[in-house]
Amino acid sequence: MYTSFYVRPSAGEQVETTVALRPDTRPALLGTAVDQSGKPVAGALAVLTISGKTEPDRVVHVTYTDELGRFAFGPLEPGALYQVSLHADAMLRRSLEQPEE
Repeated sequence: MYTSFYVRPSAGEQVETTVALRPDTRPALLGTAVDQSGKPVAGALAVLTISGKTEPDRVVHVTYTDELGRFAFGPLEPGALYQVSLHADAMLRRSLEQPEE
């Protein structure tokens, strides 16, 4: 089930609402990244690629796992072939220094 709506609160305003969900048949993928000992991996890069039938494969979504190693992709196209790639501690990292003005 799902729904979608917009809200633009004013300063100091508390918005309350009741949301009625509609049936949703779109697929989704939920997963948990764990290390070799079964502990959740936080901050892993999760990349979702859709396999192209007549065009090259393309990245459709990128996210990071949360503190419990969880990630989610959706909604997905029914019947489409997807590849999920997870990358943890495999990237070179650097800090970008901002020039002083």
